[in-house]
Parts: sequence; C-alpha cells; structure tokens
Amino acid sequence: MEASKQERYHDFMEKYMNLQRIMRRHQKNKQRCNAWLLVAIHSISQGQAVMISQISSKLEISNAATTQMIDTLEIQGFVERQYDDSDRRITLVKLTKDGEAALKFAFMQTTIYLDGLFDYLGEKDTNNLIRLIDKMMEYTLKTMEPSQEKKKETL
Repeated sequence: MEASKQERYHDFMEKYMNLQRIMRRHQKNKQRCNAWLLVAIHSISQGQAVMISQISSKLEISNAATTQMIDTLEIQGFVERQYDDSDRRITLVKLTKDGEAALKFAFMQTTIYLDGLFDYLGEKDTNNLIRLIDKMMEYTLKTMEPSQEKKKETL
C-alpha cells in the first residue's frame, strides 16, 4: 500500500475517533443520562408507554442491552416500568417528568451545539458538510450492506 494512502487512512481515522471521543465526553459532562435512549423512547412513544422490544428495534440493539440501559435510567428516575394490563409478561417503559426534562435539556444542548457549529462553519461549509455526510451515508449503505442477491445466495 502506498505510504501516502496509509497516512491518509490513519489521519482520517484518528480525526474521526477524536471527534467521537470529544462528543462522548461532552455528553457525559452535560447530561446525566443516555440522551439517545430518551430520544428513542420519546420518538416511539409520543407520551405513551412502549415495549422494550420496540426501543431495541429503534436503536438496533439487543433487548438485553436495552434492558440494562433502561435499568440505569430507572435508577436515575428518568423512566418508569409498567406492566401491560392484558399481558403481565409485557414490560412497558415510559418517561417520567424528570425524563421529559432531561430530554428537553438534551434537545436544547444539541440545538445550542448545532447553532454554534453552523455559525462557525458558515452557510457554504455547513451545506458542504451536510452534502458530504449524505454522500458518505450513501456510499456506506451501498458498500457495507449485503445486497439482496448475496443474501439469497447464502440461503
């Protein structure tokens, strides 16, 4: 492999991982909970209790991983568990008042961050960033997801 390509790969991955690390640290410092989980619960529920399997499906993670995150949020007072009246085996999850407040705080923090980023970048660079992210997602979906033909071949 060419040394210049290898250097480019390394540079990209280092910057990408540093950005993720900074964003995770910022989230931990500003928020007392997993904001993505609150967003998932909110987007599914619209104020109603939802099943853990629905949250798992939305986040594309296992029920066990979702249950662990729900346990933490419950201890923190952001969600509460309820049982389905028609089937006691079904556990439902609902945001509490504190959970709703944490969700609003997460949205507010995101808005502040994005407003600042877009102001910093300016209109042209912001549009270019969005365009490049779209292209990256398109390429990733096209190359990383097995095609339907390949799935059929393996069956």
